[in-house]
Amino acid sequence: MRQEYDTYILKELSEVVEDRETEFTLRDLTPGIYKYKQIIAHAIVSRDPDKYPDILWIRLGKGQLQARPWSIKIIN
Repeated sequence: MRQEYDTYILKELSEVVEDRETEFTLRDLTPGIYKYKQIIAHAIVSRDPDKYPDILWIRLGKGQLQARPWSIKIIN
């Protein structure tokens, strides 16, 4: 089962670097006991929702949820 996360991006969405390790503050959206647990992780992301094993929902600074999910691979 794929894990599902969301993150807030305070800068322009176009400034998010794809396919390179970056530090993110993530919130775990996967159903279960640890839902909404927040973690800081190094990860690689892509706009292609199937490129990496897990799902990432992007929210802009005021909480606007983007229409399509991204994919994410957590490094640590």
